[in-house]
Amino acid sequence: MKKALLSLLLFFSSFSLWAQESASNGWYSVSSTETILSLGSVKATGLETNNVVRFTPFFNYAVTLHKDFSDKAGFYFGVDIRNVGIITDLNDSVRVKQRTYNLGIPIALKFGDMKGNLVGIGINNEFAINYKQKTYVNDEKSKTNIWFSDRTKIYLPSAFIEFKAKTGNYIRFKYYLTDYLIEENQAVNVAGVNYRPTQSNMMYLSVGFMLDNREILK
Repeated sequence: MKKALLSLLLFFSSFSLWAQESASNGWYSVSSTETILSLGSVKATGLETNNVVRFTPFFNYAVTLHKDFSDKAGFYFGVDIRNVGIITDLNDSVRVKQRTYNLGIPIALKFGDMKGNLVGIGINNEFAINYKQKTYVNDEKSKTNIWFSDRTKIYLPSAFIEFKAKTGNYIRFKYYLTDYLIEENQAVNVAGVNYRPTQSNMMYLSVGFMLDNREILK
């Protein structure tokens, strides 16, 4: 897993360098990070589920290419990596933590002051590349780590809205447009517990910072 994350870091570094070198005709690149508070809405046959807020400061990173049509409107696209997931209590003694690292292609329109406060509205085409599950039974933990798992959807499209300040700080709300989990492919290996999520919506609120890479080059 560490080697894979290192490879992703090298990929994003290479993309960022390419984006900076390729910026021309008004295009420019922006790097960003974010801390995520995510929540699922999971319903499962025969279980009284309860969902818990998930806090994720690591590893969430993006590089985007921006084009401003005017002082009041613009557009961007890029690549990002996100650590997203849900925490679900299946009963009083069983908790399941499920997360994926998603590789995404965000596309958004921007409105407001392109050098100040603005609003962005967009979609993100995300692909789940690594899945981890931790199951806690009376505080005893077991875990599973799978590349390109069939326990979640591989393609996870989402829609988002974000508010960015002149300082580069931003807040974002994102909602995933499909169920997160595949109902028939769940496994918790707990006697008497059959986990079949008929609904697994996911959403998150995040805060982060965007850095215009032109500032680095000055």
